[in-house]
Amino acid sequence: MDADVIIVGGGFVGLHTAYRLHKDGFRVVVVGGEAPRRGASWGNAGLIHQGSTTTVPEIMGFWRVVRLALRRGSYISSNPWVALRESLPGGWIWRYARLLKKEQLIERAALLSSLVRESKRLWLEIIRGEGLDAELLERGSIEAYFSEELFRLESRVVSEEASRLGYRVQVLDGEKCREMEPLLREGVAGGIYYLDDAWVNPSKTLNSFISALQRLGVKIMWERVRGVREEGDGVRVEAESGGLKAAHVVLAAGAWTRNLLRSIGAKIPLIAGRGYLAISEPVRERLARPLFYADEKIVVGQTADGNLRLTSYFELNNPDAPLDRSKIIQMVRKVKEALKLEGELRIIDEWVGSRPCIPDGLPVVGRVGGRGRVLVATGLCRLGLTLSPATAVLVEDIITGRENPLLQHFSPARFS
Repeated sequence: MDADVIIVGGGFVGLHTAYRLHKDGFRVVVVGGEAPRRGASWGNAGLIHQGSTTTVPEIMGFWRVVRLALRRGSYISSNPWVALRESLPGGWIWRYARLLKKEQLIERAALLSSLVRESKRLWLEIIRGEGLDAELLERGSIEAYFSEELFRLESRVVSEEASRLGYRVQVLDGEKCREMEPLLREGVAGGIYYLDDAWVNPSKTLNSFISALQRLGVKIMWERVRGVREEGDGVRVEAESGGLKAAHVVLAAGAWTRNLLRSIGAKIPLIAGRGYLAISEPVRERLARPLFYADEKIVVGQTADGNLRLTSYFELNNPDAPLDRSKIIQMVRKVKEALKLEGELRIIDEWVGSRPCIPDGLPVVGRVGGRGRVLVATGLCRLGLTLSPATAVLVEDIITGRENPLLQHFSPARFS
């Protein structure tokens, strides 16, 4: 055996899983894909968000999602052929529409909320314990609204949910919003302050985490995996440089996990929900804390050097489709309308990445294949950074044989 466990995927889920299993004494090899920048972790918004109770884009009803997808310039869009294919019986959109029952949403929100709290604790433990260069901020975040109607609706929904699930929020009027974030323009109607949110610089954190694992002795290979197959007493991974064998393999390759599952005859309803990132030159103005422009679903974070990181969009498309630059231009224009920024906002880096999304909004963590030696850990969609540490604990529990009642809710078998 080349390792006890091979982890396919070099994003935050794979790295956290490697970290925990290495600490447990397992020999771990990570086969991370082409490069860190390629995956969704690199372009994450950076929020460890306490209000993360769904990974899919909307909980307000299926037809609202349809209207948004059809609206020009909306943050939700789809490749027409992907939309047609996934709307057929058994497709992603077909399943999503059938899973929007209120009682199901409440149950799933409680499950994710419990994972979020555990994830924040684990993130802080690793950042501080391993000295990660994460640019950690613990000032909470503000969700700012310029639409009075949307603010009234969502502030009520969030307040009720926060009370039910036990996370802390404060509803702010427009004046208080501008007091807490002076860069907001006059038209802001109000906001929601998430007191316990944290923020990290995703790309710096990812690279620092990779370096920390290598210092600990975890082998990381940056190359593609063509497939996996169960073989005798283990699992063989076919990488570009040759085959590797381990007692267990964890598939944590994000949106590309779907293709790898086919090689062992397994299938889950996973689709690429693509997100966009634009990074500006450093600006003189400083955000007080991460800001979520709620009307347009744009997260604005700021690095220690002053670069603004703008992230948005939920685009159903093929994982390898090219970047749509009009979305970057639109995102920059909308941010300029919401924030008082002097001069031109010059973009120095653009990125699009594919997030692994499941129609019921829950991760998929569990055994697949005939012999149970292949595990899958994916489906975190827009919450990959937020939920990755708690997801790694679930994988660790399976491999070490620890009982965890949460696993029944995330099992791949729920789609059988």
